[in-house]
Amino acid sequence: MNKPVILKAVNLCKTYSTGGEQFHAIRNVSLDIYEGDFTVIMGDSGSGKSTLLYLLSGMDELTSGEIHFGGDRIDRYNERKAAAFRSRQIGYVYQSINLVPDLTLFENIALPGYISGMSRAATERRAEELMAGMDIADLKSRLPSQVSGGQQQRAAIARSLLHSPALLFADEPTGSLNHAHGAAVLDILTRFNLLGQSIVMVTHDIRAAARADRLILIRDGRIGGELDFAEFPDADTTQREEMIFAFVTGKE
Repeated sequence: MNKPVILKAVNLCKTYSTGGEQFHAIRNVSLDIYEGDFTVIMGDSGSGKSTLLYLLSGMDELTSGEIHFGGDRIDRYNERKAAAFRSRQIGYVYQSINLVPDLTLFENIALPGYISGMSRAATERRAEELMAGMDIADLKSRLPSQVSGGQQQRAAIARSLLHSPALLFADEPTGSLNHAHGAAVLDILTRFNLLGQSIVMVTHDIRAAARADRLILIRDGRIGGELDFAEFPDADTTQREEMIFAFVTGKE
């Protein structure tokens, strides 16, 4: 892999205490995320894949381990510095979409700029640019309840990209969508990745995973294997899906 490392995780552990017992959600996970890559994390329900995404993005605290970004140990940041880092460098897309119901799509997308102190002109110019890129410019004045789930998710992705983050994290972004809307959302993510956006996405969907440059398999809180599609440059979508299925089932 010749691409620069944008984020490095070293021996990540996350342990929860419930009812006097400890549950080890993530166990000594080390991995590099490369600049410009579309990295997918797959795993069964309860494997720890979403927990890992939360840790990598700084949305949750580590029990132990290190996360390095741009030469800094971001896991050592206090809450104020961590919040500032997330607002500048991290975008996050949720499965539940999570738009503010009483704001229009445009207001939802512009909201991070208004909150962060970004100039109103720059915020609104960027929001309009993103809406056009997501093919939802004509829905500017609609409330989330007045558009489809796929259009809502496009707005949520646009919101997460408002500050042009270094890394975009997506947690099952097509999980609540039908096939057509999910494919449209994946097309958008793929297009932004081709423009240079670094993306880390959690999914259980083989069709979604086939969009990746690299696949990380998580089993019982540990890395169960890695599949790098750079080693198979001529594989088409169907072949990638077959490779992913064989890879995942072969690790049982």
